[in-house]
Amino acid sequence: MSYIDYLEWRFRNLNEGLSFLLAILSLSVAFIGPIYISVNPIIGVLIPIITATTAIVPHEIAHRQSARNYGCASRFILSFKGFIVTLLINLISGITGFGFLVFVAGYTGIFCRFGGMSKEVEGKTAFAGPATNLVLAILALLIISFVPLPNLFLKYLFAEIFEFNSYVAFFNLIPIPPLDGQKVLRWNPAVWGLALVFSLILTFIPYYII
Repeated sequence: MSYIDYLEWRFRNLNEGLSFLLAILSLSVAFIGPIYISVNPIIGVLIPIITATTAIVPHEIAHRQSARNYGCASRFILSFKGFIVTLLINLISGITGFGFLVFVAGYTGIFCRFGGMSKEVEGKTAFAGPATNLVLAILALLIISFVPLPNLFLKYLFAEIFEFNSYVAFFNLIPIPPLDGQKVLRWNPAVWGLALVFSLILTFIPYYII
């Protein structure tokens, strides 16, 4: 076993809580930069961590619980190579201001009895993740639009929750393995198409609204 394979094995066997923490770090570094920290440490560190948490944890738990509802064992698994790729790309994006985010740090492992899942179960379980992101994005947008928030911190927080979740939904619906989009498309092309277009609109248009 090579050292890389050993690290991959160790990461896959981390407990779920630590796996989530490292996954959150790998996404939030895109917005934790020296400039943001020097201007306002709370906004520069706390908000990226909170928003990354809302984008990752509910998404993966939705996968997990959907799979368990179909009688499959499931847990979030961190990949060493995926974590490093996600961390480096998002860190470079944050430093350069390029604005491109990826999340391939981990995945929800699903283990079903008798060999595997049907195309429908696989598709519905995959769709549960980005659908959860879309719900959170819409809730955040409604709060921004209709709730009188008392301070700038909360306004910025909900704006970031909206943007993070919209983007994560869109990114995961791209039909390229191992992203969710391929499984959703294979299960139901109409659901996949509508969700992709909706997430695209949320991701790129409402900057003018906010």
